[in-house]
Amino acid sequence: MYAYILYPYWIAKRAKDKTFNYLSYSLNDILPDVCIVIPAHNEEKIIAEKLNSILTSTYLKEKIHILVGLDDCSDATKLIIENQFNFPNINIVEFAERQGKPMVLNQLIQQHTTTNVDLLIITDANIIFEQSTIFELVKYFKDEKIGLVDSVLMAKINHNKREEIYWKYETELKINESLVFGNILGPSGACYAIRKKLYIPIPTNFVVDDFFIGFNILQQKNRTILNSNAICFEDLITNWKQEFMRKIRISMGNFQNLFHFKKYAFQLHTSVGLMFFSHKVIRWLTPFFLLIIYYILLLEFTLPILIVTLCLPIIDCLLFIFGVEFKPLRHFHYFIVMNIAVFIGFIKFCKGVKSNVWKPTARK
Repeated sequence: MYAYILYPYWIAKRAKDKTFNYLSYSLNDILPDVCIVIPAHNEEKIIAEKLNSILTSTYLKEKIHILVGLDDCSDATKLIIENQFNFPNINIVEFAERQGKPMVLNQLIQQHTTTNVDLLIITDANIIFEQSTIFELVKYFKDEKIGLVDSVLMAKINHNKREEIYWKYETELKINESLVFGNILGPSGACYAIRKKLYIPIPTNFVVDDFFIGFNILQQKNRTILNSNAICFEDLITNWKQEFMRKIRISMGNFQNLFHFKKYAFQLHTSVGLMFFSHKVIRWLTPFFLLIIYYILLLEFTLPILIVTLCLPIIDCLLFIFGVEFKPLRHFHYFIVMNIAVFIGFIKFCKGVKSNVWKPTARK
C-alpha cells in the first residue's frame, strides 16, 4: 500500500505546481556536440527507422555523432547502415563474439566515443525519436548540476495494455520525483543522456545497466532528472510469456543493484535513501511480504483462502478466454504475475548470475 499507493500520492501532492528551475539551452544557443550510442544485435528490421529518426531531428546534424556497436550481428544490420546512410558521423564498431549490452556500452564509451564530445545519449536500437527528442535530452545540461536526463517512452503500437498502464504510472512517479527531489534513481534504459565524464564502467555480469549507471551519477552529487518533453517511441508487441521472462531478468538485475548499493537502502533521512526505500526496495521485497501475509491468512482462514486461491485463477482464465474485461481482476492478475517474476528473479540471483547476455524480443 505504501510503495504503490501512498508514496506516489504523497510525491504527486508535493510536485503539484513545481517546475524545473535549471539553466537550459535554447535552439538559438551554440549547442554542444552529442554522441548517440546504440548497442545492436540483429536489428535489420528497425535500424533504418531508428537512424532516420535521429537524422531528421531539429538538432544540428554536424553536432550529432552516432556510434553503433554491432554485438555479433548475423543479419543485414551493418549493410543497411553502410548502404542507406551516407552520413560522415556514423561509426560502426563490430564485436565478433556476443558481449551483451552492458559490456558493449563499456567498450564503446571507454574506447570509441569521440574525444571532443562530452554528452552521450544511450539508446536501444528499437527506440524511435521525435524531431525534438535530442534537444530535449540535451537542453538542461547547460546547468552544471545536471548529470543525467531521462526520456518518456510511449507506445506506437500496443499489444500489451497492462504494461503500458504500468509504464505510464511509473513515468508519472519519476517525473514527480524529479520535481520534488531533483533526482530519479535510474533511467528507463531505452533512451537517456549523461555526461561522459560521469560514466562508471558496468561490472561484469550485471544485468540492469541503466540503474547502475544512473545511481552512480547520483552518487557523484549530480542531478538525475526526467524531462517529460523528451519523448520517444517503442512498439509494445510482446506477449505475456516474453514479458514474464523479461521481468525475471530485470528482477535478477535489480537484486544485483540492491546488494551493490545496499548502504543507501535504509538511509531514510536522506532524499536518495527515502526514494530508494519507497520506490524500489519495498517493491523488490513485495513477493516476500505477500507470502508472509498469505501464510498468516491461510492459518487463520484456511477454507475461505483455499477456495479463493483455487477459484480466482479459474475465473481469470474464463474471462480471458471469452474476452470479458474485468479491470480489477486483470490488474490483480498483472500484480501477482509481476511479483512471481520478481521472486523467480531473486532465486536466479541467489544461484549466481553467470552472464548478462540475453536474447532480445523478436522484431515484427
